[in-house]
Amino acid sequence: MAETRVIMKRELWGFFLSPVAYVVGAAFLFLPAFFWFPSLFLDTGGATEARMSSYFQLMPWAMLVLASALTMRQWAEERKIGTLELLLTYPVTTVQLVLGKFLASFAFIGILLLLTISYPLTLSLFGNLDWGPVIGGYLGTWLLGAACLSFGLFASSITNDQIVSLIVSLVILLLMFLAPYLAVIVFGTTYPGLMEFFTVLSPASHFTSITRGVVDLGDLLYYLVFCGFFLYLNAAVLELKKRVG
Repeated sequence: MAETRVIMKRELWGFFLSPVAYVVGAAFLFLPAFFWFPSLFLDTGGATEARMSSYFQLMPWAMLVLASALTMRQWAEERKIGTLELLLTYPVTTVQLVLGKFLASFAFIGILLLLTISYPLTLSLFGNLDWGPVIGGYLGTWLLGAACLSFGLFASSITNDQIVSLIVSLVILLLMFLAPYLAVIVFGTTYPGLMEFFTVLSPASHFTSITRGVVDLGDLLYYLVFCGFFLYLNAAVLELKKRVG
């Protein structure tokens, strides 16, 4: 674990030195809030209970872009400039490399989410804020971010071009998010079991469940398995490249 922590610290520090991280981070902080504030008054209106539901409805799309942008250069850039081969010769395992990069990205997203805590704190001054859905919203956003990061890292590992990595990550994750709706368009409502399958498959569906304020063990296990699967594929791709040379 010591090697993983060293890699994590190195990568996390790299985010704070990267202009791309600042740009996408600023966009994540301010764009959802910009679109949320007009609907905030519709959400609360004259009611005494304040809500952040419309804010968290924007989070899947914000996280989709943020995670894809943060991970697009993680492996692709390493391969392009020739440092991936050097990394693979370090006295660390491929799994430690993958986990280090993943945990650094995960921590960076956590920092960004902490910077938005002023939104619910301010909102609580103007009404009775139900903190259950707010905590669920933040937890769901962080877990959804982990899922997007794990896939984004895998997408970055299979290409030399960070723009290609970004496009692959955005398109595939978008299809995963929209899987239940696309299934209805393609198959209609004739096969309810199939609809349920695509709903369970979608990371966004589990996010919506958590944002209601009820954390189900099945949702947590889904994100754990999702992240583990794509991080495993990431490590397998790197291990293959290490052997092929």
